[in-house]
Amino acid sequence: MMQLKSRTLVDAMREEDIPEVQAIERQIFPTPWPRNAYYRELHRDEEIVGYAGLWKMSDEAHITTVGVRANQQGKGYGHALMAALIQRAYQLGSRWLTLEVRPSNDVAVRLYEKFGFKVIGRRRGYYTDNNEDAIVMWSDSIQAPGFKKRFNEILQTLEIEGLDSSTPQ
Repeated sequence: MMQLKSRTLVDAMREEDIPEVQAIERQIFPTPWPRNAYYRELHRDEEIVGYAGLWKMSDEAHITTVGVRANQQGKGYGHALMAALIQRAYQLGSRWLTLEVRPSNDVAVRLYEKFGFKVIGRRRGYYTDNNEDAIVMWSDSIQAPGFKKRFNEILQTLEIEGLDSSTPQ
């Protein structure tokens, strides 16, 4: 079981939090996202330790970004942020989740695979900072029983304020 102690909270991002989130983004990614790409943030005590973004398009929810401060990685915060994004996708009535990720980002690829994402393609030269390709990943239908089962198993391992641990309907 993953237990994140202190006061850890997944919360909606506020406008005044964006400069701190962008500072984290610049620390961990070569090319930061614009201000409108963020949706959720993760607080530990009073510090923002991570953030994530989601865009809704038709019946698809596209994960724009997930980031955790470099000195806070490996503590389960990425799992909590992914869970929050998936919960938001359910609230929005989405059927699918998509994302792009650098092939060199092994930790992120493994995280997405744990949540049931599969590689379905590649975008050549997608990242403009170094011309690296992007791996395109999609989930199975998040409404499918198998996806819900996997998601609920992951949810049960997280003890984060602001995450609903009930089964998606």
